[in-house]
Amino acid sequence: MIPLVKLREDLRFANELQDMIEVLKGATASQFRGLQLRRKGFEDFKLKLEEFLEQIDAQNIAHPFLTSRPQLPKVILMITSDEGFLGSLNTMVINAGLEQATSSDELIVMGERGARYLSESQSGAFTVLPGIGDDITYNRAVAVRDLLISKFLSKSIGAVIVSYPVFLSLTAQRIDTARLLPCGSIFGEKKDVRRKVTRHIEFLLGPSKARVVDFMVKSYLMQKLYEMFWEAKLSECAARIIHLEGSHEEILIANKKLQYEYFKHLHEKSDKNIREIFASRRRWRRAGVEENA
Repeated sequence: MIPLVKLREDLRFANELQDMIEVLKGATASQFRGLQLRRKGFEDFKLKLEEFLEQIDAQNIAHPFLTSRPQLPKVILMITSDEGFLGSLNTMVINAGLEQATSSDELIVMGERGARYLSESQSGAFTVLPGIGDDITYNRAVAVRDLLISKFLSKSIGAVIVSYPVFLSLTAQRIDTARLLPCGSIFGEKKDVRRKVTRHIEFLLGPSKARVVDFMVKSYLMQKLYEMFWEAKLSECAARIIHLEGSHEEILIANKKLQYEYFKHLHEKSDKNIREIFASRRRWRRAGVEENA
C-alpha cells in the first residue's frame, strides 16, 4: 500500500504539472497565431520569376545553377527544431532526409533536437546549424543559401535536397523533400502559367543572361528557404500544441486516478481510526463497570 504522504505529494505534483502544461499550451497557441499573422506569401514571387525566366529562355542558358551533376554526392539539409514537445515531428524529418541520402552524401541538420536524434541513429559525421528560432528573417535564409551555394559551386557536391515539415493545418503536418540545386527544373515546366502575351517585345539584359540568371536564382533560393523556415516553424508550433493537448489529457486521467487512490486511502485510514476509537471507548467503559462492581 502506498503511504498517504506519498500519494499527497504525487497529487500535488500532478496538479502543478497540469497547470504548467496549460500555461505552455496557451503560450504556444498565442505564438502560433502571431506567426500566422506575420507570414507572407511566396507564390506570387515564384510565378513572376518563372514567367520571366521562361521569356528569356533561361532553360537553354549555360549556368552552373542549371547544370545537373548526378555523379557527385549530394547535400541533405534537414530542418528541425531546438525545442521539444513535438512528438515525432523531428524524427520524421530526419528519417525522410536519410531516405534520400547515400553513404557519400553530406548531411546538414538545423536544430539541436534533430542533431541529437541523428547522432543516435547513425555513426557518420554531419554538420549542425542553429535552429530557426522565433525570429524568422531573410538574413538567416541568405546565410544558409550562401553556405549551400558555396558548396555547390566548388563542385564538391552535385545537388542540394532539403527535408522539412510542411504546415497543412493545426492538426496535420506533412514531411516533404525538395531539390534546391540544380534548379533548372523550375523553368518552363508549367504549361498553364497565365501571362500577358505582347508582340514585338525585346529584352535589354546586361551584362549577360547568365548574370541575370545568377541573380534571379539566388533570389529564388533565398525566398524558397525563407518559405521553408516558415513552414517548419508553423509545423513546430502546431505539433507542440497537439502534443501538449495529448499530454494534458493523460495528466487529467492520471490525476483522477491519484485523487481516487488518495481519497480511498484517506477514507480507509479515517475508518480505521474511528473503529479504533470506538473499540477503545468500549474497552474503557467495560473496565469502569468492572471496577464499580
